[in-house]
Amino acid sequence: MPNEEVMTTGFRLAGFAWTLWWNLDWRRFIKFYGISGPPYRPWVVIGFRIFFALCSLGAAENLGRRLLPEIRPVRFYSDCLIAAAAWFAAIVLLVITVEWLNGKRKKRVTTRQ
Repeated sequence: MPNEEVMTTGFRLAGFAWTLWWNLDWRRFIKFYGISGPPYRPWVVIGFRIFFALCSLGAAENLGRRLLPEIRPVRFYSDCLIAAAAWFAAIVLLVITVEWLNGKRKKRVTTRQ
């Protein structure tokens, strides 16, 4: 059970970090929703910025509920950080892979025309 707790908390921490990344690099992540642009219409930008901010708030609230109720040993927190780093590395690799595959697909489409 402790390993499951560490992995779950680490995943939630990585999810929170990912939503922060959405907020900082929002232009990158709008592309994943198939919105045409840039430039994006103002209502699209505002809508996605609000959506990303609410995702971060939700992830922070969820993480806070997980971490604040009880005090755990320092080892637990260090293990959670290691798990979060591993989860976040996997997320970054997936984002890079999707962007790479999307770039290859766009090159194929433009060379056929």
